[in-house]
This record gives sequence, C-alpha cells and structure tokens, in this order.
Amino acid sequence: MASVRGPRSWRQTFLACMDFKYAGAVKRIGDLALRIMIVGERILPFRHAGDKNFWLDMIRRLLVAGHEVEALSVDIEATPGNGLPIRHVPQIPVYFRPDARFNAEHSQFGGVNNYVSKTTNVPIIFREVRRRQRTFRADVIHFADNFGPATVLLRAISRKVPMTLSAPTYHRNRPLYDVMLLTSFSSFAVVVPFSEAYRRRLLELGFPPGRIRRIRWGIDISRFTPPTDDARAAARASLGLERGKFVVLWTGFTQQTNETDLLESIRIASLTLERRPLEFIFCFKPEHFKPHFRNFERPGIRVVNTPEVFRSACTAADVFLCPIQDPRSIAAPPLVWPELLAMGIPILTTDIPGTDEAVVDGESGFAVRSPEEAQGRLLEIEADPALQRRLRDGARRIAVERFSVDRAMDEYVDMWSTLVAQSR
Repeated sequence: MASVRGPRSWRQTFLACMDFKYAGAVKRIGDLALRIMIVGERILPFRHAGDKNFWLDMIRRLLVAGHEVEALSVDIEATPGNGLPIRHVPQIPVYFRPDARFNAEHSQFGGVNNYVSKTTNVPIIFREVRRRQRTFRADVIHFADNFGPATVLLRAISRKVPMTLSAPTYHRNRPLYDVMLLTSFSSFAVVVPFSEAYRRRLLELGFPPGRIRRIRWGIDISRFTPPTDDARAAARASLGLERGKFVVLWTGFTQQTNETDLLESIRIASLTLERRPLEFIFCFKPEHFKPHFRNFERPGIRVVNTPEVFRSACTAADVFLCPIQDPRSIAAPPLVWPELLAMGIPILTTDIPGTDEAVVDGESGFAVRSPEEAQGRLLEIEADPALQRRLRDGARRIAVERFSVDRAMDEYVDMWSTLVAQSR
C-alpha cells in the first residue's frame, strides 16, 4: 500500500487544531495511508446549504485518519481553502436552458446544472487533474460528481490510477438517459451508488456487478442530535408558535425535487388544515426562493427563506414532509433526510425507489401514495403522542445505524485500498 509522501507541516497544523471526538482514532501506520484526490462541484471549506457537506466531513476525517487528501472544487468562484487542501477549478456556466429551481439572483447555478455545461468543463477538469497529479501523485482519484459522457476522456488517467465515482441519484428524465449514464460510468473502476435501489438499477442496465459498490453517504451523528425539551421550546418561541402546536417542516429544493413537489406539499398542507390547525413551515434556500412563493401563506402555512429560521424550524419540527413525485427517480436519499432523522424527526414522503433507505415504514416515518393518505398519516401522528415518541426514537436509530459519516469513510477507504493494492 502507498505510504504518505511529501511535506507534513500543513497537515500537522490542521490536526493540531482539530477537536473531534474521533481524533483518538488517528492512524499513523504508513502502509495504511493513501493519497486521495477528490473532484467535485462546490466542495467548500465550510458548511453550507449544499450536499457537499458530506465531502467536507469526509475530508476532515480522512486527514485525521492519516491520509493525504487534495480536493479539486469545480466552482464558478474561487473560495479560500481556510487551511483545508481544497483547490479551485474554474467552472464555465452554459445557459442552455433556464433551471426553474433557481431565482434570478442565483441563475449562475442553473447555468452549471446541465449536461452542456458539464461537458464543456470536462477538458478543464481533465487538464487540472493531470497537472495536479505531477505534484500530488494520488493513489486514487474519486469523482464526487458525474460530469457526463465526456468523462470518457479520463481513460487516459485511469490506466495509471484507479478512479471511482459517486452516483447519488438516478433521474431518467430525458431520451437516451441510460445510454449517457453508462457512457459516463465507463472510465471508472468502481461506481458508488448511494442506495440499494440504484445498485439494482445499474445491474438491470447490465453494468458489471464487480464494478458497483453501494455506500450510503452520511452525516456527523454527533453534530445532529435530538434537541432537548428546552431547546425545542426556545425554537418554538422564536417562531412565535403556541405551546403544543404540531409542526410540519418542508425544505427545498433538494435533489430531484422541484416546484411540482412543492405544489404537492402545499396541497397536503391545505387538506390537513381543513381538519386540524397544524403549523406548516416551508423553508427555501436563498438561491431557490421566489417572491411569488409568499402567495402560499395562509393561517397554518408559513413561508421563510433565511438560514436562521430554517435552523429554528428544524429544532421545532415534529415531522419532515418531502414528497417526490417523479416515479422515474431513485432517491439518494437527500442529505437533509439523515440530518433530520439524526435529530429525531421522522419523514413523510412518497413511495419511490430509494426512499426506504431512510424511511422505514412505521419506524422512522411513512411512505404514502396520495395527498389524502399523507393527510391521514399527519393527523394520525399528531393525535398519538406514543407514536410520536416511537417515530422520533426510530428516526435517530436509523440515522445512527445507516448514515454515519464515519461508517461511510471506512467503506470508502476499504474500497480505495483494495483498488490500489490491485493496481500494483
């Protein structure tokens, strides 16, 4: 196995500043250390509203475990690394068609969320990976995002260094989707679907089983914990909620959700409010919020778009509502799901492939097939304190058992170590 090479001063400084509970598990045995290059969009050195918080946690843990890491963050704007080994790769937005999920102030994100932009950026990524390899000499290169069929260009690199790819979601929403998907996977030694449903779909498409390894992504289960009664009471007070009010949270847009799913959630809220005065809080990320969403507001439905209110709503929530309407989708599930499960918040979603990774029916939430069934489940939970306690306990248990980032890191390192050993 490869040993750690090169200067250690920056890493020693980083480790000296770390204050993780797992710091005692640092591995210093040279023959277990890897040099790992991670390539993905918007890998930032701080927590934000995107799903790359998983890779931020991974990078920190890999460093603490004694591995060398270099992350190439493909982004429109450069962000200082803040002591983490993150390098900027310029991203070119292509406004092939507008992405309706983003508002005008953040339209640049829509400009990079399409195959045309991803294809345009592949040569830039290819050049930067090759350039950094001359200095960093990674043992394995992992892509945290799929940049489309043009990644066949990466075969020139894969002959020398094992390459792997994360595959969070499957969304067959255009012609030739499966063909383009398999082409984009062809350069990688192993593809990592995040759900068992996605793994099965790849097998159905004829992708070699030996090149598939399902690894769920994860969260820091010590960071996301069930709030105390005092914390819940304070959060509810800050939101101006009456004591004892049953709170349903929605947030978006997450992976594979759009305005269709938002409208379904509004319909569920309206149906439920006809029967009982619950409180529905719809939280939007700043890049997704549009002024006309305020039109959804009425007694019992609140629309907000600030991180501070979102955090309070998470602490106050009794249930997380997140229907996914497109049956062609396979859910990752979204990273916010395990975060909320770890806080003891059960999930009410729709029954599409992949949702059962996080939503175990009757244990950590429910999967429904219609707005009327969703209404019934919400009223059932609200009326039964014993069911509420059971779902909160079950939600936390599922998060700990299935979605720990430490478990994810161990599985990734095991996969990478095996590939590196085979390549020598």
